Amino acid sequence: MLLIFDLDDTLIYTHQIFVELTEEFLQQMAALGLADENIYYTLDAFDREAVEQADAYVPWAFPQAMRKTYAFYCEKYFQPFDEEQAASFENLGNSFREADYPLVDGAKTLLDILAEAGHYLVLLTQGGYDEQKYKVEQHHLNEYFQEIIVVDKKTPEVYQNIMQRHEFAPAQTWVIGNSLKSEIAPALAVRANPVWVKVCEGWDFENVALNQKVPEVSRLIDILPILSQV
Repeated sequence: MLLIFDLDDTLIYTHQIFVELTEEFLQQMAALGLADENIYYTLDAFDREAVEQADAYVPWAFPQAMRKTYAFYCEKYFQPFDEEQAASFENLGNSFREADYPLVDGAKTLLDILAEAGHYLVLLTQGGYDEQKYKVEQHHLNEYFQEIIVVDKKTPEVYQNIMQRHEFAPAQTWVIGNSLKSEIAPALAVRANPVWVKVCEGWDFENVALNQKVPEVSRLIDILPILSQV
């Protein structure tokens, strides 16, 4: 079978890194006297606006959201805008690029079993090439996959091209990921088999309504019984 895996919050924990960086930003803003009960939602709105305008992942959205939030609160509280402070916040936002991303429990055990069983494994990840390459190499995940693909946006056409290139029919293809928008819905659109991985919290803007029920797992190892039923 062809197994197309997502990376972020499927094989490695990514969302938690952004949560920690957000908390650090909020603490620093509070120390500057530039905070209120709406600051988190202001930061999230700037971040979400950039992603929605691009209709794809953009690596500069998060650090730029920190800069814009700082500028917004400087204006709100009649404080002078400090370019060095703004640059410091951008650096904080950009530190996700080389963070220590923990491996999801059971990830390598699952990949070992699937590779040993002779399945064709493809890693399809969304984001900037350099930071995604860094994450893959951090845990030597490249050893498991016949192909690693980095795209700005996952679409049904991307999945269709992978199946055609490797000569697998939709019925022989499984798409495994945590995002309803980027993995599960496109898999259904090309008639592949999805598995929704719910090992951790994700981004709200990755949620979409589905027109059918799909298999769900809260542990990676629980993917094996699903595949064994085929």
